Amino acid sequence: MVEKNKNYRWKNIFMLVSSMRVYALEMILTILAGLSKHLVTIGTSLIVAYMVGLAMEGQLEDQFTSLFMLLCLGIVLRAVMFYGEMWFGHDVAYRVLKDFRVRLYDRIDKISPAYLISQRSGQIGSTLMSDVELLEWFLAHTLGSYIVAAGVTMIILVVLVQINILLAGLMLIFVVLTVWTSFFMRNKADEQGKAVRERLSDANAITVEGIQGLRELLTLNYLEPYKEKNKVEMKKLYDAQIIYGKRLGTESMLMQIFVGTFTVIVMGVTALLVQGGSLAFSYYPVVVMLSALLFNPIIEICGVSRNFGLIFAAANRVGQVLNTEPMVKDDGQTVNIHIMECSIKFDQVTFRYHEDLEDTLQGVSFDIKEGETVALVGPSGAGKTTCCNLLLRYWDVQKGSLSIGGIDIRDIAQDSLQDMVSAVLQDVYLFHTSVRENIRLGKPDATDEEIENAAKIAYAHEFIMGLPNGYDTTTGERGFRLSGGQRQRIAIARAVLKNTPILILDEAVSSLDTENEQFIQKALKDQAGKRTTIVVAHRLSTIMAADKLVVINNGRVVQVGNHHELIEKDGFYKELVAYQFDKG
Repeated sequence: MVEKNKNYRWKNIFMLVSSMRVYALEMILTILAGLSKHLVTIGTSLIVAYMVGLAMEGQLEDQFTSLFMLLCLGIVLRAVMFYGEMWFGHDVAYRVLKDFRVRLYDRIDKISPAYLISQRSGQIGSTLMSDVELLEWFLAHTLGSYIVAAGVTMIILVVLVQINILLAGLMLIFVVLTVWTSFFMRNKADEQGKAVRERLSDANAITVEGIQGLRELLTLNYLEPYKEKNKVEMKKLYDAQIIYGKRLGTESMLMQIFVGTFTVIVMGVTALLVQGGSLAFSYYPVVVMLSALLFNPIIEICGVSRNFGLIFAAANRVGQVLNTEPMVKDDGQTVNIHIMECSIKFDQVTFRYHEDLEDTLQGVSFDIKEGETVALVGPSGAGKTTCCNLLLRYWDVQKGSLSIGGIDIRDIAQDSLQDMVSAVLQDVYLFHTSVRENIRLGKPDATDEEIENAAKIAYAHEFIMGLPNGYDTTTGERGFRLSGGQRQRIAIARAVLKNTPILILDEAVSSLDTENEQFIQKALKDQAGKRTTIVVAHRLSTIMAADKLVVINNGRVVQVGNHHELIEKDGFYKELVAYQFDKG
């Protein structure tokens, strides 16, 4: 366990220090400013102590003017150096935090959606925000402070050696004891810090879920039980935090004991040296001042060190995201989507979402010609949406192949694939911005006229114009200000604007009435051209409008044909339609 924690610390230290390499110049300036600040502080304090000693001996008057001018200069320099250290140190820290957040979001983009399935949104938010924010303690207050503390300690040690070697020896002993306190408790700090960050992540997750699912909790009359569940998680967080806090208190207590004991011993030993005549009386306040100043940088870094458990736990969580290997590797070639044939072929495709689960698709094979509209038909859980996910390359097939225009999609660059395929899903996500900007996501450089034309094709223009600010109306987070049908029409408008050669409609019109559904289907067909369309639907009207049906059950293709061919045959499709009518 000790060796594991040691490696854990060094791995995170290396990651954090490496992240500052880009800002090496500012880091050097931070260290120089911090070192200068402490040296000036020591210098001014020693001048004051020396002036006190001279005054007690009646010899201050001759040197007062020069010493006073040096003291004033030191005060100004200390203020300037303090500002410089804070400025450069925090500038580096906040730049690195920005870099971490950008890298994390970029990484989540590459490892999703597989990573998102295994994590709760509150946990991901905790890593992106609070875990990264916690790293500021290390970035702004650790590396430079350690170097400064070591430099200041060495300088004071040299000064004390010149004054009296016994005092220097005492100083070295107590410095070692003080630093040893944090070192001795590092394993507990790491374990407790990890527990706190995990509990905080769980607490964030349950709070976010409670807010996002508030409507369901109220509908199901489950609000009070959920509050109790929330209290349990908060109690776990409190317990972890109080254990961590007790260790912090123990470390602080031991450090204060060592610092206080050292100060008292130095004062006593120095007094004996002065009384014995081996040290001039004017040096007494100088030595006392040095002993007090010695521990300032050490206590400063030990204060941060006491929180290394939290810092390294946060760094480890950040590192886990950054080091997670994507399940889909983007090593394909860029293709010209304007000349590429957009036929689709599933060839003996087998896939499962996790190695512990059963196959979702088992040897699925079917073809879609360019310009053809194909409906994937089957009961819930049959594997229809999984086929769409594989075509969007959210995951890769595990056996068999999936190709577009005869090219395996694993050999196509992700950017090219995303330019080639667009999707409108049942669970539409709208961003907290205007209707216009939500549609413009399909084509960032689109004009307002193009956006309105796309909305008209999706039969969204009329209701949009009826909104308080028309196209400039903010939809609210996740589009909560709009109905389900309105959100779906905006998503369809977005796909129309993107105008890709392949379009996936996964229950895309499920929230629309039959009349609007027919209008949208006709509009999409009229401007389709050579577009290849895959439709996942349960409505018979949507299914009948397709050129071909691929019937899937339990992850296998059981029938292929158009509606009229399949309804005439005894088979799964006929049973499915009959069941739908009986249910209706």
